[in-house]
Amino acid sequence: MTTTTLKEACEAYTAHMKEKGQSASTLGTIQRTLALLVEEMGESREVGKILPVHVDRFFKSERATMQPGKDGMKPRAQASILQIRRIVRMALVYWHEQGLIAKVPLPANEKRLVEKAEQRAVECAEAKANPKKGHKAKAKVDVTPKVAESSEHREEESCNTPANEEA
Repeated sequence: MTTTTLKEACEAYTAHMKEKGQSASTLGTIQRTLALLVEEMGESREVGKILPVHVDRFFKSERATMQPGKDGMKPRAQASILQIRRIVRMALVYWHEQGLIAKVPLPANEKRLVEKAEQRAVECAEAKANPKKGHKAKAKVDVTPKVAESSEHREEESCNTPANEEA
């Protein structure tokens, strides 16, 4: 593993998300969130030395839970707090996939979210690799309705009353 600073890793993650085609507003949100992480942990911190306790401390920090307002600091909305956590988790997983960190350093209460995502990814890959056997591909059926030639004919097709059966 190479030693990469937190600032370099954040820039690499942002570049990766840009390559994936994320919108400008999403990229801005990612950059602002990772800037909070860098402010909390320091630009020169080695990504490989980030521990779950450091991430937990950031998640509970004033930077992640409060925002500046006219009258000083005020609490962030719960949705904003969850968004900050989600972006940081995604960045940590990306850094792990890139070999920048050996293990995703998440607190115990956050690990379940990453494990569920990893499990879904494995199941999806297995499903693509091993399609269910015994199921034939469904034949395409023509679903265009047939147009009736007259209104009498339409009534006969749509209604099974005794009067229609006699006609």
